[in-house]
Amino acid sequence: MSVTDSAATKFASTPGNGATEARRRLRLGEVLVKEGLVTDEQIETALAAQKQSKGKRLGEVLVDLRIVDEVTIVRTLAKRLDLSFVDINQIEVAEAALKELPSHVMRDHNVVPVASDQESITVAFGDPLSVDAVNAVRFACQKRLVEVVAAPSQISRFVARSASISESKEEFEVFLQSLSSEAGQSGDLGENAAAVRLANKIILDAVRDRASDIHIEPNGEKNDLSIRFRIDGECREYRRIPAEYREQLVARIKIMARLNIAERRMPQDGKIRFKLGEMEIELRVVTLPTAGENEDVVLRILAGSGAQPLGKMNLSPDYLRSIQNLVASPYGMVLAVGPTGSGKTTTLHAMLGKVNAVEKKVWTVEDPVEITQPGLRQMQVNPQIGLSFASAMRSFLRADPDVIMVGEMRDEETAHMAVEASLTGHLVFSTLHTNNAPETVTRLIDMGMEPFSFSDALLAILAQRLARRLCDQCKEEYEATDSERSEFAGYLGETALSRLAGTGPLKLFRAVGCVECDNSGYRGRLPLHELLVNNDEIREAIQKKATTAELRLLAEKNGMRTLLQDGVAKCLQGLTDLKQVLAVCSR
Repeated sequence: MSVTDSAATKFASTPGNGATEARRRLRLGEVLVKEGLVTDEQIETALAAQKQSKGKRLGEVLVDLRIVDEVTIVRTLAKRLDLSFVDINQIEVAEAALKELPSHVMRDHNVVPVASDQESITVAFGDPLSVDAVNAVRFACQKRLVEVVAAPSQISRFVARSASISESKEEFEVFLQSLSSEAGQSGDLGENAAAVRLANKIILDAVRDRASDIHIEPNGEKNDLSIRFRIDGECREYRRIPAEYREQLVARIKIMARLNIAERRMPQDGKIRFKLGEMEIELRVVTLPTAGENEDVVLRILAGSGAQPLGKMNLSPDYLRSIQNLVASPYGMVLAVGPTGSGKTTTLHAMLGKVNAVEKKVWTVEDPVEITQPGLRQMQVNPQIGLSFASAMRSFLRADPDVIMVGEMRDEETAHMAVEASLTGHLVFSTLHTNNAPETVTRLIDMGMEPFSFSDALLAILAQRLARRLCDQCKEEYEATDSERSEFAGYLGETALSRLAGTGPLKLFRAVGCVECDNSGYRGRLPLHELLVNNDEIREAIQKKATTAELRLLAEKNGMRTLLQDGVAKCLQGLTDLKQVLAVCSR
């Protein structure tokens, strides 16, 4: 929905656009009491609390005390003043209108212009009783003012975000202008001041925007170079940069990653260690020759951090209890499986956090070491000198371990050694690239695992995916249709659905979009899980080389929910929606 010039005319035709005298006489408390939204006693309580707060208006205090919500307050005032109410999250604010009102007026009076034409400007007010706000807007615009009302928090978030975006764009334009004076300075390709500053700024902005990947995409000598960030699993355009910087930027990245800048015909891989304050960030770098004599660069950001608590991994209560019991085992093998970037390492480190104690010797071999924990002895593979996962495992077994984590079981030798270690009294954690938990069993047997040894070693397999999470600021609850309820029952079964959601109308949540989530409706990602716990029945099936389908039926009989079912359950909790679950899980 967009607020266009015709919409401004519509608002202008609304009678009684908030006369100043009527506004001065109105008292918020009296209006709310008359409408039956609050009692006199609640107003007295709020007024007493207002005296203790510095500068807060009565409406803010009522919202803080949860006596009435802000949308109800502003809708009531809009109705009383004969003004229209707009949802800032649901409309497209006109860029032209934003340019007509100074940013300090928007910030100081919590207002935002939403539409304009040659004669009038439509402005949303968070406090329609504020005569000062109306006068400030009229003075600044010198146009016929059309007033509408919106939720104060929506306006303040929009103004803050708009200011940030505007400043960011202006800063980048100034930054590019400053580069032009440095681009011609002496220095080899990729080492002049312009190339250094440009590469550094891109990486810093990517970290600030929570990006997981940076995509640098040259488009020939005449077209701008495109840069995209992957944020919450989705690529978004960051900037377009003049083509004159394409060779310098790519060369600079290759120098930082210690790659051959003269080789442009073959893909290359490297790593960058980037210092950001006291934090050191590692970036995986890959360069790829593309059509038109271009050379693309993709950087994956590996921000070093500590382990998250197992209780904050969004595991369902029964899965959490099972994993807590598993990691307390003295020996055996626990696998985390899924595609690249699905959070397997994060989950394994959360498990290691439960066993990381003075009395336990914990060795890890990873590529790279992304998460560090005091107490763990962590090693990074280095294929150039022959330090592989398998060779590290051989050394670990001679170094008195209690717990071993292998970053990835890439080959049969590493898998064999992991099984051997778990059978000789060690607790082993590792990852594997498979689609689901039951498939992992058949994959490992196909790799050459001996079924009897593997079935004895295995404790559990946790499959994982990451789905986009609904934005907490703007997600909207609604009542599901009959067809939606039938679809959910088809995934979970009617009994499980009724247990999770009750027998009444099914309540779901949907994406809306606001300034906090860049109007996408989603912010952050949510792990979905599938936990296969080994038992006598499954162990016997593994020894008989049961098919993936047979193992799945046995696992579900013993309490395993599929990735899809876990995602559907999290939809009922309002954490995500079915569209995002189906985007990462097969039906």
